[in-house]
Amino acid sequence: MPARILIVEDDPSTRELMALLLREAGHEVSDAADGAAGLQLALATRPDLLICDLRLPSLDGWSVARTLKADAGCAHIPLLAVSALVQDGDRERVRQAGFDGYLCKPIEPASFVAEVEAFLPAAPAEAAAPALPTLLVVDDDAFMREVLVDALESEPWRILSAGSAEEALALLARHPIQVVLSDQSMPGMQGSELMARVSRDYPHTVRLILSGLSGPSELEAIERACAAGQADRHLVKPWAAGALRDDLRAAFQLQRTRAARH
Repeated sequence: MPARILIVEDDPSTRELMALLLREAGHEVSDAADGAAGLQLALATRPDLLICDLRLPSLDGWSVARTLKADAGCAHIPLLAVSALVQDGDRERVRQAGFDGYLCKPIEPASFVAEVEAFLPAAPAEAAAPALPTLLVVDDDAFMREVLVDALESEPWRILSAGSAEEALALLARHPIQVVLSDQSMPGMQGSELMARVSRDYPHTVRLILSGLSGPSELEAIERACAAGQADRHLVKPWAAGALRDDLRAAFQLQRTRAARH
C-alpha cells in the first residue's frame, strides 16, 4: 500500500536516490535538507514514516526524533535513522532517542525499499492478503549483505537485511519472518547468540548461520547452537549461489512444516 514518506537528509545524492527508489515503489515522498525544515514538515504533514540522517545542519537527527516522539500527534510515526558513522553504542543511542530502526550509508538499492517498508504500519487489507515469505539476512559487512541480496532477489521471497543482531531483533518484533540467515562473527551479539534469542521468541522461524571459520571458538559456538536446537543448520563460506538457493528453499519448506504442526 502506498505510504507518505518524509526523507530528511542533507546529502543531495543520497536524498535523491532514496526518493527515486521509494517513488518507483509507489510511495509519495517529500524531503528536507536540514533538521529544522524536516521537523517543521513532519509536524505539519504527519507522514506515515520518516527517514532521518543523524548529522544534519541546523538541528541534528537526535533532536528531530526526540521532538517528534514528545509530540502527541507524531509520536506514533515510525522513525528510521540513517548514518555513515556506526560506532559502538550508536544503535543503543538511536533507540533511546526514539528511532525504531537504523540504516547504514551508503544505502543498498536492492534492499532499501524492503527495509523501509518493513517499518510501515500494515493496513488491514494488507494484513488479510497473502504475503510473500520473508528472508532476513544479517551481516555487519554491508558488501556481503548486498552480495547476498543480489544473489537471492530473483527468488519469490521478500528479503530484509540487518547490519547487526539488534537490528534483526527489531525487525523480527515488527514483522513475520520465516527464515533468518545470519553471519556468526559480528560486533556485540554474535550469530549464535542471535539464534538463541530467535529460537526462544520465534520457534517456528528457521535459523541458519552462514559463516567462514575464523577460529575454533567460533566453530564451537556454532556447533553448540546447532546441538541445542537453537540453530537449524550451519552453512560455510564461501558459498555457491545455486547451492545457497537450494538450502534456503529447503529452509522455507521446513518452516512451513514446522508451522503446520502447531
